[in-house]
Amino acid sequence: FRQNRAKRLRRCTARARDTFCRALTTATLVAAETRTGKSPLQTSGGLCTTRQATARRQTPPTRSHKSSRTMTLLDHARAQERDDAAASHEKDAKHGLLVQKKPPSYPQNGLKFAIAGTGAMGLEHIRNISLLRERGSTIVAVADSDARARKEARAELDKWGFPNAKVMSDWHSLFGCGCDAFIVATPNYQHHELLVELLPLAKMHVLCEKPLCTTIQDCLDVEALVKEHYTQSDYMFMVGMEYRWMPPIATLVETVDGGVLGTTKMVAIREHRFPFLHKVAYWNRFNKWTGGTLVEKACHFFDLMRRIVAHDGTADALSVYACGGGGVNHRDEDYDGRQPDILDFAHVIVSFSNGCSASLDLCMFAEDMQTEYVGVVGDRGKVEARCPECQFRLTTRSAKSIAPGRTPPLENERNKPVVCDVHPDAKIKEAGFHEGATFFELTAFVEAAVSDRVPPVSVRDGLMAVALGVAAHKSLDEKRCVLISDVLPGYAPP
Repeated sequence: FRQNRAKRLRRCTARARDTFCRALTTATLVAAETRTGKSPLQTSGGLCTTRQATARRQTPPTRSHKSSRTMTLLDHARAQERDDAAASHEKDAKHGLLVQKKPPSYPQNGLKFAIAGTGAMGLEHIRNISLLRERGSTIVAVADSDARARKEARAELDKWGFPNAKVMSDWHSLFGCGCDAFIVATPNYQHHELLVELLPLAKMHVLCEKPLCTTIQDCLDVEALVKEHYTQSDYMFMVGMEYRWMPPIATLVETVDGGVLGTTKMVAIREHRFPFLHKVAYWNRFNKWTGGTLVEKACHFFDLMRRIVAHDGTADALSVYACGGGGVNHRDEDYDGRQPDILDFAHVIVSFSNGCSASLDLCMFAEDMQTEYVGVVGDRGKVEARCPECQFRLTTRSAKSIAPGRTPPLENERNKPVVCDVHPDAKIKEAGFHEGATFFELTAFVEAAVSDRVPPVSVRDGLMAVALGVAAHKSLDEKRCVLISDVLPGYAPP
């Protein structure tokens, strides 16, 4: 039996292995009692805790000695299972993990949405708002200048429960449609024009998709309008950075915020994926319309870096160094005699004023899936998140690792990593392409709006994400390290 134990364990599935181990525990207890004549509860080095032993001593004796002996073994085996679960829970709590979270407190009084732009992200918002209908949210109107986009929007609205929502051809028409929440999902280069007209109205909550704008000056214009019209308003302005809400990344951020890793020293982010998809009029093929790949795509990652490192306001980005290039994707594409000029790959290093370093590894031709990795290292350990696997991994340093001798930590001296899967509900995942992030972002937006809270992603956050992208492009073009103050007038990090 003992000789075949390891072999049998390897063959078992996870559930079968657990059952087998419980049986082995019970068998070991029987053997121990037979050999010593004592219950394992009375044996030095037994598996039960003192609390359990005390509880058993207080249990009234039964009439049958045989029955008492049998129940003791069964109770002990069951208690061991409970102990294992409790120990695992305590370990997770010690590491700041919320593996089994309570469901989020969704608002019961929702918002009436209007959506400007019904391309890929506009349609994703339609699908995800449908999941908030039972809590009061709805869509009253959408608008897009492209006929095919309007047709697709009509089909999605009908499919996802908004047959009464209007479909318009001009986003100006949305200003008087009766909405109290406005989503800006138009192409990047249109954000500034739309927001300059929308924000002075100050009569609705606004969620602007990333990037805030394509240039720093346009972002500064929007920031000034938000400060002027929304500071004392009943409404709020938020920038859409849905990568913050990918379940494993959100768990990573919570863990870092909880201080488990100590002082953050390094952040590493990687996205390897397929090329940019086709957009209406191919606007995403040219830096003029997108702001550049390191603004259009990498603003997500620059926002994550700042959220992880600079969330408490004691530090911020200081400088950027980038290298990279293009020439792999879109080589055979021609648009009225123009060739696409966007980047295909880049490495970017961001230095922060507190000494922390963050890196981005971006490749737009690496594989057929969109894969993301975020890793954070502190002086006490490391935490990692992976998508689309939705896997979270935490490793803390052992005493042997912190103060090593002449040999590396042996297996029994190492802290074992905590690994867990953090998947969204199937319905939530079905509604989008970001592991449920858009749903959780919309939920956070609605909660902040109806509860009069500070928006999770401010206009300043949106501006800084664009500024880091602009600095990265400048660094790549000029082959030098670029200070953020070189591209953002008057900027001085803490």
